[in-house]
Order: sequence, then structure tokens, then C-alpha cells
Amino acid sequence: MFCLRHFLLLVVALCPTAAPFAQNDMQVLGDAVFSPAELADGAVVTYLIRFQNTGTDTAYQVIVRDTLDPRLDIKTFTMVGASHEYQLVLDGSNVIRWYFDDIMLPDSASGGHNSIGFILFSIRLKPFLAPGQTVWNNSCATFNQTNTTCTNHALIWIDTNADTEEPEDRSAGIQIVPNPNYGNFEVRPTNPAPAEQDSPAAEWWITDMSGKVVWDGHARDVAAAGVQVWLERPAPGLYLLWVKDRRRLQARQFAVVR
Repeated sequence: MFCLRHFLLLVVALCPTAAPFAQNDMQVLGDAVFSPAELADGAVVTYLIRFQNTGTDTAYQVIVRDTLDPRLDIKTFTMVGASHEYQLVLDGSNVIRWYFDDIMLPDSASGGHNSIGFILFSIRLKPFLAPGQTVWNNSCATFNQTNTTCTNHALIWIDTNADTEEPEDRSAGIQIVPNPNYGNFEVRPTNPAPAEQDSPAAEWWITDMSGKVVWDGHARDVAAAGVQVWLERPAPGLYLLWVKDRRRLQARQFAVVR
């Protein structure tokens, strides 16, 4: 039976940028449907915020503000990464602000992909949510204290029929070595584990900061062994490596230099 979980995942896959401006958006990375049992186990949500300077001049400051739904536990907020240096302010009980001072973000007409920044963070859902509830989240970015642009709403759904029979997570992360690099690097597990004969192939892809896929491939379980990646004449700049298997979706930022 085609369940609600599959429907929502299909919508996210087909419509990843529903915001008025394609690169001012907010996404839930990985599964956006959770069961009450997963909430009781401390389910973690990972959000990706992208902001783009669509003005006519360089932005010397960008302030991103996220007013969290009260059903998200701000005490568990964890930064994963960001495209530029920032200062973080937790304002009150559920407001997060990122101050990108002296960011010097070029406008989209002259800067292209360099006009885009991102924020990646994780947070836990509170455990008392009932099936049928939805949790919405969006953010707004203010450029040079004048122009404010808000993202779409990223949706999380609580569903009794969500699949909780998932394989054990071995908590193996990944790292990119070296970083920065010249477009060729090795992806290494931070907690190597023996290879499993029935381990499924993982999906791998690399995007630039606009979300454009510049490389994709397949490999065995990332926890088992390192993987060598070679990009063909990549432009200098920031990129994201994405690795998805049946356990989770991971994202790592790296820089390509000349």
C-alpha cells in the first residue's frame, strides 16, 4: 500500500525548491515522517536553509531568523555547518538568529552561485506529539538590514504507520580528506566498521551551493571503506557531498581551490 510516508517523500523529491526564489528555501534532509515510537527514542530532524542575495548590490550583512515551532526542542539545537562565518544568538525560548557580518555576499546577477549561502542544523522533536500532527518551520533572511526574504515552510508529519523497522545505526560518520582540495579527495569513515556482504549500495552526489548536481555515483556502505572521488575541472568554490543509504542522509561541506 502506498502510505503517507512515501507520498511526502515523493513530494519533497519532486519539489525541493517551492519558495518564491529558488535559492531562498528550507528543506528537511532525510525522512520527514516520524512515528510516536521514533519520537520517544529521540528523533532528530536536520534542516537545510539556503539564502541568496537577489538584490542589486553586494550584501555586507545577512541576518537569518528562525522562529521554531514550540514542538521542536530548542535545548537540543546543534549546528552542523554553514557557508560563511557567523555569530549565533538564541533569542528567548524558540528564536534562533544567525548574524553573518562582513559576509560580502555578491548579488545573484554578478555573483552567480557565489551569491548563495546556507545553514545546516539539527534539532529533536518533543516526544509527546500525536499521530496526525504536523510541524512547520520556515526562516527569513534580511540583507543589509533592508530587504527581507522568507523561505517556504518545511513540513514534518507524525504518522502511526511510519516504518520503525530500520536497520541499526552504527553511528559512522564521514569526513573529506583533504579539505580544501583541488577536486580530488577521499571520503573516509570516522568510525570504520567491517564490510557487510548484504550491505546495500549507497547513493552519492555532489552539489554546488545552488543545488546543481555536479557529480553522482554509487559505492558500498560508507562505514566499511574509503572512497576516492575525482571531479573533472571543477570551478573553485564551496560544494556539498551527500551520501544516502537506508540508514540516513549525510552532508559534508568542502572547498575546491585552484
